[in-house]
Amino acid sequence: MKPKQFKVILILGVLLLTISGVFAQQAYAGDGFFSNFKKFSKHTYAGPFDISGRSKKKAKEKLMVDFSGLEQNLSVQLIVQDLQVDIPQEVVSFDPDATLNQAKSGDDNSLVASVSREGLRTVMKQNFNSLTFSEDEVDKIAAQIEVQLRSGIMPQQVYVANFIPELYEQKQVIASAEYKVDGLAKGLRLLMDDLDGLEIQPNSSFSFREYLEGKESASATDLQMTIMASLLYKAVLQTNWIMDERNISTELPAGVEPGFEAAINRKLDLDFLFTNPNQTVFTIRTDWTGSQLELSIEGLPFVHRYDTEVEKITKYDPKTVIRYSAFVNAGAIEVMDKGKKGMEVTVKRNVLLNGSLEEIEDVSIDFYAPQPIIERHSLEKVVEKVPDSNVDSNSSTTDSNNSGNGSTDTPANSSNGNGSSSSNGGSGSDGSGSSTGSGTGNTGSSSGSGTNSSGSSSSGSSNGSGLSNSNSSGEKDDVNYDYDKGGNLIKVDKNGNPID
Repeated sequence: MKPKQFKVILILGVLLLTISGVFAQQAYAGDGFFSNFKKFSKHTYAGPFDISGRSKKKAKEKLMVDFSGLEQNLSVQLIVQDLQVDIPQEVVSFDPDATLNQAKSGDDNSLVASVSREGLRTVMKQNFNSLTFSEDEVDKIAAQIEVQLRSGIMPQQVYVANFIPELYEQKQVIASAEYKVDGLAKGLRLLMDDLDGLEIQPNSSFSFREYLEGKESASATDLQMTIMASLLYKAVLQTNWIMDERNISTELPAGVEPGFEAAINRKLDLDFLFTNPNQTVFTIRTDWTGSQLELSIEGLPFVHRYDTEVEKITKYDPKTVIRYSAFVNAGAIEVMDKGKKGMEVTVKRNVLLNGSLEEIEDVSIDFYAPQPIIERHSLEKVVEKVPDSNVDSNSSTTDSNNSGNGSTDTPANSSNGNGSSSSNGGSGSDGSGSSTGSGTGNTGSSSGSGTNSSGSSSSGSSNGSGLSNSNSSGEKDDVNYDYDKGGNLIKVDKNGNPID
């Protein structure tokens, strides 16, 4: 063979091999030297990003922009019970080359992300300082984050307890409540027995009435159910569980703490419901010590502490309602109902992390309206007697006008008192009459007859107050007695002037 022909054949063989290689690579758009020129077919995705109709080079340029935005809006949370920690974007990085190298044309392909073990260890140590993580445990959590980031969908949540159960090998009592009672009624005992050992499942809701339906404890009264539900409510407030339904009665049941009532009323369809948002199981425990009923919740400890307290109690006095009845004696009042004070109770909850106050939550404002005092009164009114005027008899005067010389215009008039005078006589031809008078410390009488038609006595005269002017044996002739404006007995001279 001529050298020239050999050279041509050799060149053709090389070209053939090259062409064969190109065709062999058509099945995989991301491989080989010519992959940058091969375009991805329709419906080719890398996570949520569409790279259809793009060459590997163009697809990489697009993914670099998309990944940059994804990292800026990264939303990945590590969750340990009630604490949720955001992973910083510096800890996570997305790899466009690795993503395209494994991508298949026409398929939905996963993203490739890497998590810095050192960065993740720092985050976990800073936020979960009460827990200890080994290198293997940190690597396990990092690998789980990388798996969940393959979809490129945000947000992502990683529940640490699901992948490292060794962190919580022993359950603890995380909440409790008590109700003082001397004796345990049958209904309460049945409720206690049915609730003891109850497991509250992860991400599940609980209905008090629905749980008891069909059980023997369903025969308990609404009041007994309210007591038990109130115990459970007070314990639940010490957790991060979500309250779905809780009611109160018109009157706070005896023994139930103000602010912590959870009323059950089957007639009014009142229930008590809550939700466990955690990924772990909790267990309800009940016990009776002989003096009080106890309820507790066991489970994996929370990172936060929940302190619930009654912030304020405001009392309201009752009003009085009066009812009238014909069966009540006049002036009597019957108390039919003593009434009861109203009350408003404000409850708040402090959420603490590592002893520091993080948040103050408004829990509830319970209002119990005052119950009025009911009185029954008589229909008859009591007629009050007006007392007689208490006038001193010493100040009484006769209706007759008495002159200073003691003459009387009406002989038949008389006045009675400490000093009284009387004049008896009548009109007649003989005009005879008599006059008698008496006074304190002064007695005397006079009589006379004559033709005086007025019947006045010539031997004595009565003064204007009806006191006889007759002198007693123990007084001077020029001293008389009279009453001043205040009704006091005073000495006066013959002209009526007071004598000192």
